[in-house]
Amino acid sequence: MEFKETASGLLNEALDFLSDLRLRMSVEGFMKKLLQAALVLVPGFDMGSVIMEDKDGSYRYVAWTGFKEDLSQVKIPPDRVLIPKGRNPVVIERIYEWDNEFLSGEELKVLKSAGTNRIRKTIAVGINVEGRIVGGFFLDSSLDIEPTEGDLKIVKVFARIASIFATMKLYQERERGYQREIILAMVKAMEARDPYTVGHSERVAKYAVTLAKEIGFSEKDIDRIFWGSMVHDIGKLAVPEHILLKPSRLSPSEFEIIRRHPVVGEEMIKEYPWLEGIRSIVRNHHERWDGKGYPDKLKGDQIPPEVRVVSMADAFDAMTSDRAYRKGISLPEALREIKKQEGKQFDPDVVKEALNVLPEVYKEIYIFQISS
Repeated sequence: MEFKETASGLLNEALDFLSDLRLRMSVEGFMKKLLQAALVLVPGFDMGSVIMEDKDGSYRYVAWTGFKEDLSQVKIPPDRVLIPKGRNPVVIERIYEWDNEFLSGEELKVLKSAGTNRIRKTIAVGINVEGRIVGGFFLDSSLDIEPTEGDLKIVKVFARIASIFATMKLYQERERGYQREIILAMVKAMEARDPYTVGHSERVAKYAVTLAKEIGFSEKDIDRIFWGSMVHDIGKLAVPEHILLKPSRLSPSEFEIIRRHPVVGEEMIKEYPWLEGIRSIVRNHHERWDGKGYPDKLKGDQIPPEVRVVSMADAFDAMTSDRAYRKGISLPEALREIKKQEGKQFDPDVVKEALNVLPEVYKEIYIFQISS
């Protein structure tokens, strides 16, 4: 954050930040900005840090400012962490002396190198989530000054903001967990009706994610590709079993029912706002680069990039897997078919990467299955 020189300008910058809090920010990014804003409003304090509980019970630095070293290397055992247990800030004299007494080895070395020995006064307060202290918010000063009651109140407010954000992040993670369970239940329900597609969604997801990483998709897009792959065929839940499991060639009317599954699938998930990002994958995974696919006859760049990747993964797994009406083809045959469909069924750029990536993933999947 680039702060203005005047006191009013600094205050305005801090308040602008607080009015633009975003849950999609990372914990590290949020806490860093929160520290910077707090330091603007508490004169004489020129350093600060935030530590949070890790999965193993230890504590790690998630944000800091004014220190020289990368404090992310430091892990503090739970029995040696110094965090006030109450909701009110406390003032700590020369906190580095606590470090010297209770920490050792690499952690202490990093802290000293970072400049913790410069700290004379610290305002510390716990970060509270659902009644439990899960972290600490610290403002440090290299001056031997006494913080005012106003300073303590400001730090308490900022720690409260940190607690609210951490709580919301926890709820967000829980919601994602519920969402994952719902999606996986959908997949299992779909596979229970068609034994020939057991594992199909997981394999498509593995192919698609590996391909997307090779192409250079962002982590956010790769996450959408994974979950879109997992539920791309969800519309088949509405296809009658006598059609889904028919061991012979489908009639034109039966094939038309099958062709409706992408639209039906989109209808099934559109009521869930958290699945908005994968609707195009579900609806359009049978589109073709030449515009002869369905249901919307999208062509070329009209097809979203993530859909092109999932379409490739879906087609490859369909070709190499056994179905009720035919045996899967070999890996070399599938690669030849992909090359043959370059610029027709598939995006040429995706084909180029797929020919390099898919064979290795295929071997990982099937070698593992055979060996297990």
